[in-house]
Amino acid sequence: MRTDYLIISRQWFWSSLLAACLATSSAAAMDLVELVQKVENSVTRLDTDRATGSGVIVDDRGWIMTNYHVVEGATQVVVTLRSGSLLKAEGYLAIDPKHDLALIKTAPFDKPSAIKLAGGLPQIGEAAAAFGNLKGFSFTTSEGIVSAIRSGNDIIETMGRDVYSAMGYAADATWIQTTAPISPGNSGGPLVTMSGDLIALNTWIYPGQNLNFGISITNIKRLFDSISPEQSPKHFSEMPKTRGKIIASEPSRPGRPVDLSIALLTGRVFSYAIFKPGPSGMAQIFTDKAIDQVVLRHSNGSLDAAAGQQKGLLHGVTFGQYENRQPMVFVNYFKGQRHGILTTWNESGEPALFGQYINGKPVGFIAWHEDGALRLLLQYSSKQLEWCQLISEGTPVDGFKTREDAEKNEAVKKSFAKLDTFDESIKKNELKLRKTARQLDEQKRRTVASQLGPEKRKLASTRAAARDAQDTAVMQDWFRKTLGK
Repeated sequence: MRTDYLIISRQWFWSSLLAACLATSSAAAMDLVELVQKVENSVTRLDTDRATGSGVIVDDRGWIMTNYHVVEGATQVVVTLRSGSLLKAEGYLAIDPKHDLALIKTAPFDKPSAIKLAGGLPQIGEAAAAFGNLKGFSFTTSEGIVSAIRSGNDIIETMGRDVYSAMGYAADATWIQTTAPISPGNSGGPLVTMSGDLIALNTWIYPGQNLNFGISITNIKRLFDSISPEQSPKHFSEMPKTRGKIIASEPSRPGRPVDLSIALLTGRVFSYAIFKPGPSGMAQIFTDKAIDQVVLRHSNGSLDAAAGQQKGLLHGVTFGQYENRQPMVFVNYFKGQRHGILTTWNESGEPALFGQYINGKPVGFIAWHEDGALRLLLQYSSKQLEWCQLISEGTPVDGFKTREDAEKNEAVKKSFAKLDTFDESIKKNELKLRKTARQLDEQKRRTVASQLGPEKRKLASTRAAARDAQDTAVMQDWFRKTLGK
């Protein structure tokens, strides 16, 4: 036997096999530009009379898969194709609220547009791309990887059953966690592999570093396979409403709101848990020796407010109370700005304005209460109002994307006016605290200066004079160069 021929043959076999594998891989996986060209005609924009979302064409007979929360409560749905064509949805073929899925129907498409459904779940670490209409910017693409595949039970262990249940999802749901960024408006859009196969619908995000979740192809196929080709669509008005409701509550207690969770149409869930802990452990607040305490008192001598200050700026925790000793405000400041959680109460001890702030700007949720009951729930993203939810008798009712739209509703407009008035009263107290903090800092500086010996004061004066002379010389030189003198 010729061993040299055998070696060459083996080398040829393995090199050929490797080349074939690479060719197959190259044919299957595409770069992002090619992927967009392949997938974009399958992506749709959905505009309802309640919200804007996304969808993906799964059958050229006019079948579009989307999230249930995108079309829930809608009376009409307008579908925009990538070509710009507009189609009116005839209704829905099937819904699965517990897995946030809805299959809606339009007229059949003129051109083949249906996306390919993946044969199974993707690999962890596999590249993926998300498509949709994030925040109204139509047909947007983002890329990332499949970072995990989680069951509903896995997520319950991390988030807690109350929060997960508040979103209305089933414990047996399968979720694709991805780093491909998604935002409101992306809901219902496809998450695909780099081969263009559908592996999930973009569904919700969890606060934190790029935690994005899509309902998986496993759940999508189950709904898709349940539909008969001859099935007629039902009108959207026949769709049961199961989301956007209060999920859990307990009796209210003095000075505290009802402990509840509310699922919003944006995909975010509001819970009072974000505002805990409240004003407790006051004895341990001012433990930082670098922070001085500013104290204001009412005319009757009772404590008005106690705040931390550093270099003349509010810094640290502030606690304020009414003359009747009911708590008024508990808030944290960082270098003069609200930074963290703000909780306030009215003189009866009922909750008023709760909020999350970073550097003085609202980020997250602002909750406004009237007579102790939640009335307005505002969701902020990147310091911009993203959603305004009106609450009536403990139940979410009308929702709005902007304050301008919200104030067209007379009830919302009145509530905004009350919120603004109350917030202004808190800001007036902040001004008093800021003024006192500056005065305290200035007094501290004068005290330190008075304790300096004559020689130190003379040295400080000499150094100040030298700096002034140096500054004058620099300015004179600048004028000579500038004016040519």
